[in-house]
Amino acid sequence: MKNTRQALREFGASFMGPAFLVYAKTVEAQGAGRVPVCLAREGWCFERLLTRLQAQSLVTFDNSPQYLKVSRTLLFRANLGEDFLWPLALGNDFEGGMLDLMRKRFGLQMHEAFSVLPVELLQMHVKLPEQQDEVVQWLEPHLERLKALVAPTRQGVMAYLKSLGLTDGPAPIMLDLGYSGTIQKLLTRMMQRETFGLYYVATKPGKSQQGGAIANLAGAFREGISWGEGHQMLDRSLLFESLMTAPHGQVVDVRQDSDGGFEFCYGRQAATQHHFQDLQEVFDGAIEQVAEWLKTGVSFTPQEVEQMYENFATRQGAIPQCAWHLFFVDDDFSGNGILNPLVLFNI
Repeated sequence: MKNTRQALREFGASFMGPAFLVYAKTVEAQGAGRVPVCLAREGWCFERLLTRLQAQSLVTFDNSPQYLKVSRTLLFRANLGEDFLWPLALGNDFEGGMLDLMRKRFGLQMHEAFSVLPVELLQMHVKLPEQQDEVVQWLEPHLERLKALVAPTRQGVMAYLKSLGLTDGPAPIMLDLGYSGTIQKLLTRMMQRETFGLYYVATKPGKSQQGGAIANLAGAFREGISWGEGHQMLDRSLLFESLMTAPHGQVVDVRQDSDGGFEFCYGRQAATQHHFQDLQEVFDGAIEQVAEWLKTGVSFTPQEVEQMYENFATRQGAIPQCAWHLFFVDDDFSGNGILNPLVLFNI
């Protein structure tokens, strides 16, 4: 019987390896003259993949890949109170109390929320996106206090971006699973420079005007599709999202310290953070397989990768039991808490 370590590595090779291979080659092709910027929790895995392949001279980039430790929650917090933020921040599903909305979507701590918003407002129930106009009206009288509260976060984010050289120099090509490019759009507006984004799936590809700058979005596997149309790399993307996470979980705040360094605050950890040594075996198995394929000239089409993913995403028993404990994802953003996609999709 295979030991658990070897079984996890083989699972990584078969489940994540084909998509990694196509994505790495697409990044290489589209990243000429640009700096690959790996975003959010998924970016930790992408940066690890691209850096190791580059070190073996299996892919070539004009600029070394960088990991950017950001999240939607962090950028929503940094821009809280700005008019442009509301369609991005309130357009996704959420149901719960206003206090939970401010904590889970905008990263406010409980004492911060109570310091700037009245108790009566924080106790109100909200359902998004249906009530987004009402939420904006409720928050309108408190915008200046909200902006003052999050000003240090915005300053921290901008200083962090500048420290990595992203506010000038080569244009960034931002890498993430997808799907509508919210993080890329917010960064484009904050930096006021053109950016490029390459995702597994881009639901709204093309140019997006963000203030005085343009965010360009593209998908490596699919573009212009919607949820529920039967494309499993989108509809059941939670399987990838569960695994493609960072050891620290979600970033919810960042401040620059007196020495010029940065202090990050993180949200709660899901099961994958508690078992990260196992997840690294999955990553390493996938990356080593990709390296071997590149050395021997093996390739896949995006359509072939989609078919392989669909086999895992729809067939009971396709995902080995040794990896079941890794399939949990934090969906506090929508008010759902921790989700298990294996149970959700009955696989």
